[in-house]
Amino acid sequence: MTIEYDVRVNGTWLSTIGAALYERRLPILPESDESTLKLAGRDGELSFGSSYNPRRIEMTLLITSTPSEYHRTLALLARIFNGNRREVTVEFSDLPNRIYRAVYNGTLAPDGQVGSRMVNVSLKANDPWPESTEKVTEVTISHSPEITFITSNGDVQAEPAIVLTNIGTNTIRNFRITNEYTI
Repeated sequence: MTIEYDVRVNGTWLSTIGAALYERRLPILPESDESTLKLAGRDGELSFGSSYNPRRIEMTLLITSTPSEYHRTLALLARIFNGNRREVTVEFSDLPNRIYRAVYNGTLAPDGQVGSRMVNVSLKANDPWPESTEKVTEVTISHSPEITFITSNGDVQAEPAIVLTNIGTNTIRNFRITNEYTI
């Protein structure tokens, strides 16, 4: 069984315009940027943590259209990746529902060999994390004390959002919330 890879840019599968995804370079994690400070007279450095840089997305496309349609396909690719469009959405067929918002970053160029049907595309996702379908489950606690276990489908820890609403007519005084989580 062979998998045919494709890429959708702004809602258009590139295979439908005569360009097949031949290769992609999508790093597992973007490069990190370290925040450090070197103090005179002290060995080493102080670390203030790190953050992620934009994610670079490199693709090589194979032009699959006929020789007479070759330049039309290049023109369509130029229109899709036009740097003036600002942001494009990118989704790979083997990573469904993971949508990267990226900007064009480089030059749309044949790979340099005469007669080559390979075109290189460089993109930069300023927000390095893809968007995906969100699944939210609301839980209403109507009896106290009650223990509720909540399972998240995400893979990155996030702060919980707790909303308390008084639906009665009495004013609640001396109400206290205690964080009992251990990390």
